[in-house]
Amino acid sequence: SSVLSAICGNRSHHPTTISILLSWGAELFVDGRRLTNQQMKLIVDTFIMEGDIANLISSELGGRRCKIVSAPDNRDGLVGKTCGVGRHIKKSSQYEVTVEFTNESLLLGADNLERYDRTPQDPGYFVECKNNRLIRRDFESNEECRAFIASLGADEGGLAEVDPEAEAKAEQAAADLLAELGLDDLEDPSSNAPKKGARSAPPAGKKKKRGGKKKGRK
Repeated sequence: SSVLSAICGNRSHHPTTISILLSWGAELFVDGRRLTNQQMKLIVDTFIMEGDIANLISSELGGRRCKIVSAPDNRDGLVGKTCGVGRHIKKSSQYEVTVEFTNESLLLGADNLERYDRTPQDPGYFVECKNNRLIRRDFESNEECRAFIASLGADEGGLAEVDPEAEAKAEQAAADLLAELGLDDLEDPSSNAPKKGARSAPPAGKKKKRGGKKKGRK
């Protein structure tokens, strides 16, 4: 089964985790087969999913990253923009969407949207691990993000220098993301490292010599 299937099978569901997986193209697979919409609804009923999680899993585009292919009310400037899709409103058959980089909230129908999964070459943001900390980089546009990703390969895997102020903001964004995922209480891996100057335990098999007279050889 897929990672998404395993998480959905866990009673402690977390909507943010599921939404992140969906935006990166995660699918529900069981025994090597992709589940149909009817089977997805059955999973929702079986595991008693409610609220946002049930809405995301049972809808076609819920939680996905999409591209706006047509816009109502003469909003032609939105065409081509990427967005994060949220809850599906059944009464109006529309989705709550948030436009990337501007955070504008809209209501759009499925006909206005086209699925556009995140990929390593076009992620929309970039997360790196530095000094045992996750640092998220945000950008002004997809073009800027893709140019940054391309520069990493051109620079033989080296990362560009980070502006201290921008790094602080990125670290705070990463901390907020971890808090939303419920991972903010994880210990720093470096905390288990032995402190400088601390005495190490004697090697196994060697015992400390005790005082006293030695017995003569026979």
